[in-house]
Amino acid sequence: MSWEVAVGVVDDVRAVWGVEALRGLWEQAREALESPKPPATFRLELPDAEAQRLVGEVYGRPMMGLGTRINVSKLDDSVRGSRFGLGLAEVLEILHERPVVQREASSRDEQRERTIEPLRAALAEHGLAEAGWAAPWMQWIYQYGRVAADELPTIARRAAGVLSALALDRAPETWTSRGELAARVGGAHQLDNGTALSRVVLKAAALAHGVESPGNERERRALWERCGVTLDAVSATVLTWALPLVGDDSWSDGARRRSAIGLPTHLTHLDLRTAPARLVEPGTAVAVCENPRVLESAAEERIEHPVVCVSGHPTTVALALLDRLTADGATLHHHGDFDWAGIGITRSLWEHHRARPWRMSAGDYREALDHAAADRTDLPNLVGAPLETPWDPELAELMSTAARAVEEEVVLPGLLADLRAGLKATGT
Repeated sequence: MSWEVAVGVVDDVRAVWGVEALRGLWEQAREALESPKPPATFRLELPDAEAQRLVGEVYGRPMMGLGTRINVSKLDDSVRGSRFGLGLAEVLEILHERPVVQREASSRDEQRERTIEPLRAALAEHGLAEAGWAAPWMQWIYQYGRVAADELPTIARRAAGVLSALALDRAPETWTSRGELAARVGGAHQLDNGTALSRVVLKAAALAHGVESPGNERERRALWERCGVTLDAVSATVLTWALPLVGDDSWSDGARRRSAIGLPTHLTHLDLRTAPARLVEPGTAVAVCENPRVLESAAEERIEHPVVCVSGHPTTVALALLDRLTADGATLHHHGDFDWAGIGITRSLWEHHRARPWRMSAGDYREALDHAAADRTDLPNLVGAPLETPWDPELAELMSTAARAVEEEVVLPGLLADLRAGLKATGT
């Protein structure tokens, strides 16, 4: 080694920090230090709870989510302040058994910069260059994007234009069609499946939302809709039951007839375009659930309370319907799974549609846990990054402590009882 370190310290560093969960941290740190132009930060994937815990201990702050940005200087300060008292380069030499040596600029580095620069410039024009997903996205395009050099400036400019119009860090509040979005940047078919522009835009969207890149048409559609983009007016649907439609037109009459014979109705964007301007009377209480089993049970029992099922993360047509109902003066009551995805949906509807959380308090969660324990029902582990529950801050804390997910089917009897009684009477 290039310095004197006690053998016992070397062994301790390897024993404490040379574990699999920290391997990615040390490899990324070495790459940063050895780069011809060392970056100030690097993005680190955190694939599981063990990696989150150990990286947080080394770095000096709690880690949540599937990834984070690591400041190289802060990491060096953190390891120097540890009981080992060694700098980052010294720790890496011990763990990897070779010194840290900064590389000279090479033709490969120059090639990478030629790829990155037009992307960075295009993002900067739209204020996106410092977004958390930008650096890993640009690196991905350099390594795997399969964009020809002569096409790169055009792809970069068009991609940045599209990305600036997407909901990448929030729930979508407005929606646009994929064709209209593509037309703004060069042609109505620029974002069709298989195009280079579609491929690089969806990669950025996946990184921004912390999900895997879509591997099939269903996943691509879901990711587009998560960003506020509709692919067409007929394929995406929202499931409804017993909406008390007030129109005297044939469209409203057709939906009422389906309810009368016990059938739910799938509404599309085209349905909503055809529907009358007003759907329901002001003050109508509408239950909004996550799992179709809730709506199915209400339909089977012919419970007359209106129900809308968003079937997981709300599609654009589901959100459009909720917008319409809210504009009509309806009151939405939302219940979802007690997992972090369900909490995210509840919070989004609470913030953007004034939906009242329905049986989504800390007390409701505790009651569900107690009933599951009494019935010897196995509940799945709660996974993912914790989220705040501003309508009841104790709920997030209790969920993090109990670490169990409760799906809607587990509490179905209580939900159906509320629907029979009417949500106006039961409040939230």
